Amino acid sequence: MTSQDDLAGEGQVVPPRQPTGLVEREDFWADTCREVTQMQHASPETIDLYRRFGCRFCVPGRQIIDYVLGALDSAVPKWEKEHPELFFQTLELNYPELLRRA
Repeated sequence: MTSQDDLAGEGQVVPPRQPTGLVEREDFWADTCREVTQMQHASPETIDLYRRFGCRFCVPGRQIIDYVLGALDSAVPKWEKEHPELFFQTLELNYPELLRRA
């Protein structure tokens, strides 16, 4: 029995483990909507996507990012490499309240 199982057996609520890759992927897409000085894992690709698309949005929460990633993954294979702008289009269509107001 793992320690997580031990805690769950004692009636404590234990969040499910997330694969490290998923968390890193969510962090990447969150960073594309953050000011460059606020990015947690800045990279040339993240900064480019922020400047081209993400600067229009407030930073979405993990649940929203997970929803958008799941929808795009099931609908458009290889979207991240071939059409990363789809993330921002999907975000805008489903969560217009995240658009920054001037």
